Amino acid sequence: MKSELLDKVLEWRNVVVVDFENYQCIPTDLLNEEYVYYLFCGATTTKCANAYKEMLNAYDVNVIETRHTGTNFVDNRISMYIGYIFGKYSPRQVILVSNDIDYYEMYIDLKSHGYPIVYREPSLTCKEAIRRQSDYLLGNPLSKPNQHNSSNDESDVLKVLTSFNQKANLILKKIEESKQPDDIKSIVEKIMELNKGDPVVASSRMTHYLRKKMKMTKTETNKTLNQINAKYVELVETRGKEKFYKILL
Repeated sequence: MKSELLDKVLEWRNVVVVDFENYQCIPTDLLNEEYVYYLFCGATTTKCANAYKEMLNAYDVNVIETRHTGTNFVDNRISMYIGYIFGKYSPRQVILVSNDIDYYEMYIDLKSHGYPIVYREPSLTCKEAIRRQSDYLLGNPLSKPNQHNSSNDESDVLKVLTSFNQKANLILKKIEESKQPDDIKSIVEKIMELNKGDPVVASSRMTHYLRKKMKMTKTETNKTLNQINAKYVELVETRGKEKFYKILL
């Protein structure tokens, strides 16, 4: 692995991986000074990627250049790096930005095993994105976007959504149900780690860890605490308004 990745501490970080060969930009809504960005590029896009990095000098942007050429070489390298990130660290989320169809199998496999990965296809119209995803999830052959018919008419989109919505919801529900316990368990393990391995932790300290250390919002914190209390802790002591819980792992 290149030093750009080895030198980073990606524990509980939001990591954005951009297939710069395919899409030469970071979506605006993903620009955040606390995120880490990797722009994967080949020989023809390296100069552009470095110029783009200079423009975003306030952000932690890293250019990963691939000098070798070959079919899907950059795609394979991106898949390898994402696997390395999940193997070495526990990132809060990995966001893959690309319009390439070759990542679907990797994405669905990681998602179904509880890994926090998001797949963004920013250049596709809404209708094309739905068609692409429905083709994959329903086992139809994948195809490139239709360049000659990029209509995004609202009635067409609603028609596609209506036919696909029921099956997609069932699939996504199964994915969410399968990953939620693992996600909460990893958070509980992180709380114990931040508590220096002590399984007994005060409720206020758990809240502090989630809000300050793990950067959760108030709503996310309350939801996570409810999930933790339901399965992973037991009340062992109450001192005034403070409650102390023992982590059960």
